[in-house]
Amino acid sequence: MKFFSKLYFSMLVLIILALAVTEYFIVALSLDSAVDTQLKSALDNHQLVKYAIQSDILSAAQSSTGEISDITLKRISASASESMGVPLALFEYPSGKPVIDNIKITMPEFVITEGQIEYLPKTAGSNSKLLFSASLLTQSDTTYLLVTQSDLTPVYDQVDDMVLNCVWVFLGVTAAGIVFALVFSGFITKPINELATVGVGFSQGDYSGRVKVRSRDEIGKLASVYNHMADSIEEKISDLELAVKQREDFTAAFAHELKTPMTSIIGYADTLYQKDLSESEARAAAGFIVNEGMRLESLSFKLLELMTLRKNDFLLEEIQMSDFLKDIEDTIRPAAAKKGIRTFFDYEPGYVRMEIDLFKTLVLNLIDNAMKSGTSDVAVLGQSKEGVYMIAIVDHGRGIPKDELQRVTEAFYMVDKARSRKEHGAGLGLALCERIAEIHNTRLDIRSREGEGTAIRLKLRLEEGSDDVE
Repeated sequence: MKFFSKLYFSMLVLIILALAVTEYFIVALSLDSAVDTQLKSALDNHQLVKYAIQSDILSAAQSSTGEISDITLKRISASASESMGVPLALFEYPSGKPVIDNIKITMPEFVITEGQIEYLPKTAGSNSKLLFSASLLTQSDTTYLLVTQSDLTPVYDQVDDMVLNCVWVFLGVTAAGIVFALVFSGFITKPINELATVGVGFSQGDYSGRVKVRSRDEIGKLASVYNHMADSIEEKISDLELAVKQREDFTAAFAHELKTPMTSIIGYADTLYQKDLSESEARAAAGFIVNEGMRLESLSFKLLELMTLRKNDFLLEEIQMSDFLKDIEDTIRPAAAKKGIRTFFDYEPGYVRMEIDLFKTLVLNLIDNAMKSGTSDVAVLGQSKEGVYMIAIVDHGRGIPKDELQRVTEAFYMVDKARSRKEHGAGLGLALCERIAEIHNTRLDIRSREGEGTAIRLKLRLEEGSDDVE
């Protein structure tokens, strides 16, 4: 059985029982009170009739020279009954011979005690309730039993009317109680139903559902505790989702960045394998393979820190840009040759601070994107001017549409999705470049026209002592 049904029926039974017991005691107390009042009145009337008869008998005895006859007693009793409005019977005691009997009762029904008034309730017919009062009356040497009758029917009729009214009140209050119990049970269980609904949604993956707290009672406290629990769980789930995304980003980024050094390593290894090289040329090719392998190893840890740990405090070293860009030129040569793309490098000297592995990843990424743009040549320029060292990567490829230019640095965003998938792109290259640029306190300045090509510039602060070359 549902909690709503339990609460509803419990309240309804409680209301009905409370009302029934209350009405029962009200009717019972009212009946007892009315009967007691009527009994007292009957006893008082009996006593008055007795005094009246005794007084009339005494007067008749004083005016008569002999004993009072039965006819006189009958007349005195009838006169007292008529004047007091009380039906009565008078019997000789203990013989039971009737002197007058207006109430048709037999004397043996009473157990009489001298000096006391006895009473006996009786039912006459189907609806009449009568009360008979009896006491002994002694005159001269003769003892009489006086019995008077009182009608209790109006009392019981009044109680019957009260019972009928109570029945109507009971029905009315029960009907109101049914409505009240229904509304109150619904009001009490509504937050619980909402809690259950939100809980079902939560179990199905909707972590945004919350319960509205309407009160400060136990149910309101339960709703508050649930909301707090849901907030904590949603936060933990968000943290888990973020951790999963970070690992996915790292995997995609690492796979993306693996291609360029591996291309260089494979290219130089292929040169060593297929061509007859002089000792110096062979050592240079092997040196490039070793350098790229070591950079790949170092890069894997730094990408892990960058993508999953969100580290920002990388150690920036002072690097000569002419040496750095010469290394870029040597690294990119095998990949450019394989794709048949001409590369043009023109750079000036100048010292800047950078994390060399990450910044090399940035520049190689930009060059790699340029070579994928459909261009036949890529230019890499480095210029030192007015305390700033600017690096520019320029291609004459397909360019970027104007309406998509602002989104190219978003993670997983690809301008040409079909081409990117064909070339195993993940849409993380420029997003990673933007992240590395932030670490170096710079940004990607991307300028492009569709069908004409793209130019991306980076500006780094020159260190003191660098020579500015116009």
